[in-house]
Amino acid sequence: MQETHHKWHWRYRQKLIQIAVVAVLSAIGIWYLADCPCHADAYNYYVFQPYQLLRNLFFGKIPFSIGDIIYVLWGLGLVALVIRWVYYLLNLKDYADTLKYSFVKGIASLVGIYFMFMMGWGGNYYKEPLANYWHIDTARWNDSSIIEFDKFLVQQLNATASHYKPHRFNDITRKAKTYYQANTDCYRNGKGLDIKPSMFGNWMQYMGVQGYYNPFTGEGQVNTGELPFMLPYIVCHEMAHQTGVGAEDDANLLAYALSVNSRDTTFMYSAYFNIWLYTHMQLRMRDTIAANAIKESLNPTTIAHLKALREQRRKYRSKIGAYTGDVYDQYLKLNGQKDGIESYDKVTVSAWLWEQQRNSKTEKLYIP
Repeated sequence: MQETHHKWHWRYRQKLIQIAVVAVLSAIGIWYLADCPCHADAYNYYVFQPYQLLRNLFFGKIPFSIGDIIYVLWGLGLVALVIRWVYYLLNLKDYADTLKYSFVKGIASLVGIYFMFMMGWGGNYYKEPLANYWHIDTARWNDSSIIEFDKFLVQQLNATASHYKPHRFNDITRKAKTYYQANTDCYRNGKGLDIKPSMFGNWMQYMGVQGYYNPFTGEGQVNTGELPFMLPYIVCHEMAHQTGVGAEDDANLLAYALSVNSRDTTFMYSAYFNIWLYTHMQLRMRDTIAANAIKESLNPTTIAHLKALREQRRKYRSKIGAYTGDVYDQYLKLNGQKDGIESYDKVTVSAWLWEQQRNSKTEKLYIP
């Protein structure tokens, strides 16, 4: 009996030491990253980018999403763990020590996963906004800017709609990578970029997820069930994360700027359409009359695309999507994105000001 007690005591001690060490290392890492944006830049260059390249060399050769499989296995593992805990509780007299150790192991696993998250991705959330790196003066934004931008986007949609042609998913990902290589200074000429179709398929529609970046495998997954005119922009957004852009509004800005600079009318149309959705929604909340007046000048193609998008979202609207949005909102806030899921909308400001200051000659986009 004493030997068994000593064995449990030693196991507890090992796990508690493991938790303490990893927690301290994580705390030191967070303190270092939060101390100065230059530290986040160093993390990006010396840790994230080489690691992203290494992961893509391995996972990029696999045609399906390893990240999706990992999440499914973790979900099944969590369900199995809860069932075991319920069993231990119902038989607490015989499994008290087992339950305690299992609980400690669970904490150790969570701490370890968080450390892996910070090493493989989380440090990018501590970077300065992309607008700072691109020297965009956000003070130039005023009350009339949103009306001007809404009009500008409608003009661009009208100019590019007739040239829009839907592409296959593989062609979109190939072109997007080419545009990143040609129009940005992404690390190692874009060798860490690769987007895969998500194995979850239409289930992502119910969750309200268009795509996601897996911080553990470095893969970018996209819901290929999205409407064709949405996909080029979504792919560019997820690739933005693969380059080390953490904030969602920054990923939106990079996807927009890249698509515009590509001069590919299909990518341009997709970017104008997606950013117009953000901009028009904000304008409607401020001035419904002005928003409706501008919308009336939209071309028939875009009107049809808006109708298709509304029908799709109505079809897949569910409580799961609302719950998923709330969870992701808290995730972003916990990682220093104070606006949470609403941060996506901030691209309206940065994209319009980027349009105002960009030169007539296309220059390569700097990715910090």
